[in-house]
Amino acid sequence: MTSYDQLKTELLKALDMHIDILKEVDEIAVEELPGFLFMMRSFGFMLDRAPKVLAVEDQEEMYYMMFQYYSLLTELKYNLTLTFPYATLQGVPLIEIVKRFPITYEKEMKNWWEQKTGLVIEETKQTIEIKEFEY
Repeated sequence: MTSYDQLKTELLKALDMHIDILKEVDEIAVEELPGFLFMMRSFGFMLDRAPKVLAVEDQEEMYYMMFQYYSLLTELKYNLTLTFPYATLQGVPLIEIVKRFPITYEKEMKNWWEQKTGLVIEETKQTIEIKEFEY
C-alpha cells in the first residue's frame, strides 16, 4: 500500500504547482477569465484541507484527502474539456495545465476507498467517455 510519505510528497507537489500558477500569472485575458476562475476555485476545493492534513500526520486523513484530490482532479479535467475547451492561460490551454498535476497514486487511492467503504467507484459520472482520463 502507498505510504503516508509518498502521498505527502505527492500532495506537496500539487500544492507547489498550484502556487506556481498563482505566481506566474502576469495577465488574464477577459475572455479567459471564466475558465481560469473555474479552474482556480476547483483547486481551492481540492486543496482546501491540505494544510490540516499535513499538520496532523494522520495516515487515514491523508488517504482520504488524496482520494478526494484525485477524484476532483479527474472531474476538473472533464469539466474543462466540456465547458472551457478553448480557455488558455498565457497561451497554454487550461486542460494542459491541469494535466501536469500529479496522479501517481490515483488507482491505489480509489482501490483503498473501495476496500474501506465497499462501494465500487465508476471512473466517471459523466455521460461521455474520454479514454485519456482513465487511470
